Amino acid sequence: MLTETHQQALIERIRDIGHAEAVRRFFGLLKDLIDIVNLPNGDARLAFSVRREKATIVADINFFQALRIQKPRRSEVEYHLTVKKTCRDRLSAIEELVFEPITEKSDYVAVVIGQSNVHLLHQPTLRTCWEDCLLELVESNKRGPHLARHNPDIYEAAEDEARLSDLMRLADDPTLGNSVLNGHTVEEPEVGYAVDAINQPQNLILFGPPGTGKTFALQPYLKEQESSLITFHPSYSYEEFVEGIRPEVMGGQISYRIRKGIFYRACLAAIHQAGYATLGDCLNDSPENRNRKLRQAPAHYLLIDEVNRANVASVFGDLITLLESDKRLGAEHELWLTLPYSQERFGVPMNLYVVGTMNTTDRSIALLDIALRRRFSFREVMPDPSVLSVVEGVDLSQLLRTLNERIEYLLDRDHQIGHAYLTNIQTHADLCDTFRNRIIPLLQEYFFNDWAKIQLVLGDNPAWGKEPDHRLVWVKKKYTANAASKLFGETPDFVDEVVTYEINPYLQREDYEQVPVEAFVKVYQK
Repeated sequence: MLTETHQQALIERIRDIGHAEAVRRFFGLLKDLIDIVNLPNGDARLAFSVRREKATIVADINFFQALRIQKPRRSEVEYHLTVKKTCRDRLSAIEELVFEPITEKSDYVAVVIGQSNVHLLHQPTLRTCWEDCLLELVESNKRGPHLARHNPDIYEAAEDEARLSDLMRLADDPTLGNSVLNGHTVEEPEVGYAVDAINQPQNLILFGPPGTGKTFALQPYLKEQESSLITFHPSYSYEEFVEGIRPEVMGGQISYRIRKGIFYRACLAAIHQAGYATLGDCLNDSPENRNRKLRQAPAHYLLIDEVNRANVASVFGDLITLLESDKRLGAEHELWLTLPYSQERFGVPMNLYVVGTMNTTDRSIALLDIALRRRFSFREVMPDPSVLSVVEGVDLSQLLRTLNERIEYLLDRDHQIGHAYLTNIQTHADLCDTFRNRIIPLLQEYFFNDWAKIQLVLGDNPAWGKEPDHRLVWVKKKYTANAASKLFGETPDFVDEVVTYEINPYLQREDYEQVPVEAFVKVYQK
């Protein structure tokens, strides 16, 4: 009976506050507070309570108020975060903050933030001051009669998002009674919108050589759609992608908190598009409602640039199965799992689209994890010479075709040069600069400084017929047996004829006026 009284009091205060977003944000702060102070539900130093005389929910640590939400009758929802008085100077530069004394002689003050300035709740300096204060309050010797007024349902709602969702639904619709908390589902009205089916795979990787416009292809998603963007790197991990425990130093003490990654946040954004506040709400809904709402919801895109630079199998971990179209939330064979750190239920909604890019010169598709390749569609993006024009007598389109045909013959198709290397060429100097700083260094990397092959690609080999001064890569010196003998004082037994090379000195010195147009025209014209 006592639990029902606690529950009903909390539901009434949520109803009095009357702002679902503000309530969820406050309970998110409560969860942070619990993680920081690391006290269990029922500890005498901790009290979460409601105030009947006001639309207020309060968290006390020992004798002190630590956090509060309230809805004054004639103003917006307010958040009160307790900080030490000594923090006022550090926070004075933030004009929107209002300071309110807790008691006349207290060493602490409340920072009051209205709903219109809610972004300040995550202001780094304020967060640091608040978190440091929480750790100090835990160690205080001033104890209050907390067990008498503690409402354990508030603690449980902060720890369990599904529980909070149920309480908020009861606050929103009192006619539901206990049916929500007893596990019965309630039909919700039809979503007031419908969208056209998206004509692309839910999991897609754009792959090809560098400079073919793979990253550029992500721009429409960023400009026109709800999207999240991340670039993978070799040290990227599951803990950063989904969730993980991160150490933080606050007040000279190390604490460990669970941080959500971009994949988790993208899934959350996707279900928001379907009208769900949390993943718990989505998973607590009936399969029929979930299917209908997610199928009608607008898409959210998770864009992963350079997807193959990370250990993809390690980054996705046990979520790789949930990416399959028929295993997603709302699909026929939907699945979810329990996350290892937070122990929350988690699934991938069907309106989340994962689009990645992959540079084939870094790693071949054949080297990707087979499980990943089976779950993603792959779309090749190759160089497109047709987008290039003629600049000062040089046909850039034909120049690129010739370079790539030679590279494909000597190496493979994955190491071609993308059209993006030449799209911004306006003058002869631009072309020289691109070859000096981008294309020739790229060829050096491709061929491991095998200059004879680089000459073949550039048409600088003697048989192609370029004038010596027109070549971009020159023969610096040929070492015959006689020349080697002069160099070493003897003829090395293991040396036959050695040829050394250098880049055209005019090109190397950026004296581009001395580099003739024929140096580029005769790459493709004999």
